[in-house]
Amino acid sequence: MKTSTSLQPVPDDAWLDLIISILSVNNFPIEKTYAIANGLRDQGLFDPRQLACFSLADLSVRLNAGGYEHGDFMTGLFAERLAALGEWVRKQGVEACTHVLQGREAREIQNMLRRIKEIGPKVLSTFFVLRDIRCD
Repeated sequence: MKTSTSLQPVPDDAWLDLIISILSVNNFPIEKTYAIANGLRDQGLFDPRQLACFSLADLSVRLNAGGYEHGDFMTGLFAERLAALGEWVRKQGVEACTHVLQGREAREIQNMLRRIKEIGPKVLSTFFVLRDIRCD
């Protein structure tokens, strides 16, 4: 997985961008999420194959261990969101999901992500900004 030394997203790292987008809502600034990106990466949270295998309990523990300390309730809520994404990845396949996420078609990305529980307009907006994708 490619990374940059400044913890900024790299153009082909769609999974990092998506997870950062999911975790950077509800008063948890994107800058704070990027600051803990290495810890989240160490916990396997940017790897869709691993994400698809983690249980809800695993995700909560991994979020905390990765530095995402947002209180028990909120961390649990975000673990549920990641679990829903992991379930989607399991059903659709990593390659198919990655193909859509790495694409430049906003409508195709939106159609896929909006089917995943708890991924709404804020997550999509942030993802599109990080990926430099225009929405018409």
